Amino acid sequence: MTAFEVSRSIGGFPLASAARVYEGVLRRLITAHKERHARNATPVLGALLAEAVTHRRPEGPLTLVPVPSSPTAVRQRGYDSVQALAVSAARRLSRQGRHVVVVSALRHVRRLADQSSLDTAARWANLHGAMVARPLRGPVVVVDDVCTTGATLAEACRALAAGGNADSQAATISATVLRRGGWTQRSAGPATAGPADSR
Repeated sequence: MTAFEVSRSIGGFPLASAARVYEGVLRRLITAHKERHARNATPVLGALLAEAVTHRRPEGPLTLVPVPSSPTAVRQRGYDSVQALAVSAARRLSRQGRHVVVVSALRHVRRLADQSSLDTAARWANLHGAMVARPLRGPVVVVDDVCTTGATLAEACRALAAGGNADSQAATISATVLRRGGWTQRSAGPATAGPADSR
């Protein structure tokens, strides 16, 4: 299995890629890394994130912007899971000859409701306007562990655009395969220009 293009129907969803489908062993590994302090999984998951970033085919120096965890989650876990994965992916890409930096350019400006029980519309309403971004230059790839409805990636890229960077795409380790009347929101083809989506 290889990285694939992710699409969502939510407004503002960016061009996005995921390394694998969110299922099975990978799903358990991501959960363990995020919720059970399985830091030994960071290199494996970071390699998959690097694969998803590469699938976007970005050119030149690149900035990875991790989706921020809430301050409460960071305190409870003792670390920011997505930040750690972004750093691991950047190291791998650097070894491949890419000039990559990780910048924590996004932050939350208000508290969010728990996303797990919300549908797509409710997640978007919960997230819209919840992030701000500091200005960045050049190509930016927003990175996260999982893309489900796409609301998180859409909000992150909206915040970056509001901060002056309209050149942002997204990459995640995994993505759910959403079915709407038999239509699967996934394309196995190469990354192409045109909108795509996260959590």
